[in-house]
Amino acid sequence: MIRIAVIDDEKEEQERLLGYYQRLREEVHEDLDIHTYLSGDEFLSVQEEPFDLICLDIDMDGLDGISTAKEIRKKDEQVIIIFVTNMAQMAIRGYEVQALDFVVKPVNYYSFAMKMTNAFRMLKNRKSRNIVLTTASGMQKISTDDLYYVEVNGHYLYYHTKDQTIRQKASMKEIEDRLAGLSFKRCNNCYLVNLKYVDCVNKDDLKVGNDWLKISRPRKKEFLQALANYMGGIDL
Repeated sequence: MIRIAVIDDEKEEQERLLGYYQRLREEVHEDLDIHTYLSGDEFLSVQEEPFDLICLDIDMDGLDGISTAKEIRKKDEQVIIIFVTNMAQMAIRGYEVQALDFVVKPVNYYSFAMKMTNAFRMLKNRKSRNIVLTTASGMQKISTDDLYYVEVNGHYLYYHTKDQTIRQKASMKEIEDRLAGLSFKRCNNCYLVNLKYVDCVNKDDLKVGNDWLKISRPRKKEFLQALANYMGGIDL
């Protein structure tokens, strides 16, 4: 299920977007749980479980969309934000709050569907799971959400997480199979990288957390394409 919040102070526009989501639900066969709010203040005052995607009007009375998004980002760095606006020049400010995209009013269904489908694809790429590692000292469970990258050195794998590095005797092929379907991709023969934590790419190097890793020439095209898809189809 994908939880979606629609925040717009125009009831007519809300109804239009709801209709579009219902049509899209049938076309892409996604289970969508949609909630509507007439203001940023109303949304921020309601304590609910986190949303996956927020469709947010910029030009609203009271707390505008940019200010609302800044408040949202204080609590949730991962939720996808897509702005809806009749002022295309304002959409560039979306970079201040890491917005994925924007839709210009009056909203055209085909443009809307393309951008939302792209967002749905990103959400699927963000799936996570827990894995149990057998180590020399016993067993340890980690979440793939906390895993920056996996390094192979000889017969051992090194799991680099936010807080620690864990060593396990295993092959890269084994962990690749276990992480299949998640947002992990090899940048060379030694590193399997969580695309979620790639901060930047500079020619043949990429930064993950505090570490710089090499991108090999044979894997570069495929890795950059996977990263572009994860980030929403941008060109790298």
